[in-house]
Amino acid sequence: MVFLKFLLKINIFIGRRIAFLIAKYEAEDEVQEVVKTQKFDLRGMSDRLKNVMLHDQEVIDKRWDICKGCEFLNDNKCEKCGCYMKVKTRVATARCPVGKWEKEYEFIKGKKVNGTQATPEL
Repeated sequence: MVFLKFLLKINIFIGRRIAFLIAKYEAEDEVQEVVKTQKFDLRGMSDRLKNVMLHDQEVIDKRWDICKGCEFLNDNKCEKCGCYMKVKTRVATARCPVGKWEKEYEFIKGKKVNGTQATPEL
């Protein structure tokens, strides 16, 4: 019986590994297709980045104050989503993973901010 459990664990491990490798190679193939068909131009990157960044310092400060009081903030990094919150508080369409920014998010819900569409409701 112990031997069968051992074989079952090995079978599960191998199955998971094979599924991971298949997904990895399929994703790499799709990325290569996109890279081949599209030209990537860094000259327009600054405009796209500028549209994503939040320029309202009051909202940025409110978000950061909420983060500073959060139990999931550790060394300026959120333990829920893994993001560095000093950066995430400045992204216009970013959401708090535990929903603490909802009041600060209301001003952009469903609207374009800096040329960027707000993220949809989850």
